[in-house]
Amino acid sequence: MTTRGANLHLAALFLLIGAAITLGLHLLGAPEHLYRWLYDHLLSGLDVPENPPQWGSDLIGYVSLIGGLAQLAAGLALLAYDRLRPA
Repeated sequence: MTTRGANLHLAALFLLIGAAITLGLHLLGAPEHLYRWLYDHLLSGLDVPENPPQWGSDLIGYVSLIGGLAQLAAGLALLAYDRLRPA
């Protein structure tokens, strides 16, 4: 395996590991929890509603899901390209 092939393979593996972490945290509800925690701690004392808007939590959840799926797709595409390209 050439250096370029090893780098491509390593990048694909990092994308797959990142996708697993991102999707795992998404399933645990971590992005929404972090959003609520930041909202409570950074905006405390200001004239804002006590709880963040529901659309904000939904948006954070969608972004984490789409980001994890994009990482997964990119990692699988790089692995497929690495396997199919001529040596």
